[in-house]
Amino acid sequence: MAWLGRFVRHLVGHLPGGRRLRVELEQSRRQRDVLSERLKRSEAQRDTLRRRLEARRQRMRAVQPDEAVLEHILPLRHAAMLAANHDGREAREAAFEARSTSYREALADADTTPTGADRIVVSGLNWCLPAEADDTEGIAHRLAVRRRLPLAEILQTRELAVGRAMLDIGANIGTTSIPRALLGDFYWVYAIEPDSLNYACLVRNIVGNGVRGLVLPDRVAIGDVNGEVTMRVRRSGTHHLVPQSEHVSEDERIVVPCQTLDTWVDRMGVDLSDVGFIKSDTQGWDARVLAGAERVLAQRHIAWQIEFSPPMLERSGKSADDLFRLLERHFTHFIDLRREAGVRIRGTHELRTSLDDVGSARRYTNLLLYNASK
Repeated sequence: MAWLGRFVRHLVGHLPGGRRLRVELEQSRRQRDVLSERLKRSEAQRDTLRRRLEARRQRMRAVQPDEAVLEHILPLRHAAMLAANHDGREAREAAFEARSTSYREALADADTTPTGADRIVVSGLNWCLPAEADDTEGIAHRLAVRRRLPLAEILQTRELAVGRAMLDIGANIGTTSIPRALLGDFYWVYAIEPDSLNYACLVRNIVGNGVRGLVLPDRVAIGDVNGEVTMRVRRSGTHHLVPQSEHVSEDERIVVPCQTLDTWVDRMGVDLSDVGFIKSDTQGWDARVLAGAERVLAQRHIAWQIEFSPPMLERSGKSADDLFRLLERHFTHFIDLRREAGVRIRGTHELRTSLDDVGSARRYTNLLLYNASK
């Protein structure tokens, strides 16, 4: 077909104005060739960039902590702990038992399985947990069906979640407290749980796995008042505290003791200089937990992990704005543990803009908070 192109160019050259048209066509062809070459170079550059990004992702995955490593070592750490005589363990257990009425009472029945509970083995540990765990998001379901401990979540916070002592507020049945103690993240963990069945299972898990003195449980809700509060308990094993204004049916309603964190720390004789980390998983009650923790929050060396869910906060009678004001006042930096892209460490002045998709695009997230100022 080359001859046809030559014929057309020859014909155009002999038409009126054809010489100028031929020049313009030649210029257009050259511009097309230049653009085509640029496009090829651009595609080659994009391919190179894609390869570099994929190589970087692979390198990052290769150096990321893996929960499988913790699962491998957990039974061995457990066996070593059982064979050791931990310094101060018995004295710490005795002092805590003397202060906690709920613990003393629960220990009396620690050898029996409570009504409404099952026993299973996961990761080489014995677990007592509420039966009929039909909530796919609940801890009991994750343990009973998925046979999984929250080891990935433990790894997420390990930059800050290490030290002498930890407070686990909303400890449930101990799936965080017990692994934390066995893996050596903390010398001991205070495990606070208000629900009666969860607490009964928690104590049995402590006794059954031989971690008395390493995990110290107390049955109480933590909030912004000292007295009693209403808890809504469902068959799924999930539960949450509710404000007085919320109506709860009698078959789902229980009344539990409540204390501010400042009051509880005083009552239990906790030395806050020992505490390096506090995890609060209270199903939206976190703003109330923080509101009752002025003295604890003044200890700027303590990092916190809280759950953030605007719908849950509203259910507790608080707003996201209430929580933001507390966090901005007491912390300088935060990490959104469920965000997959963007800057990882942010100043708390960015909380509102950074979390504006939580409650819509994302149902909830977990925040790791700390102070970088002296």
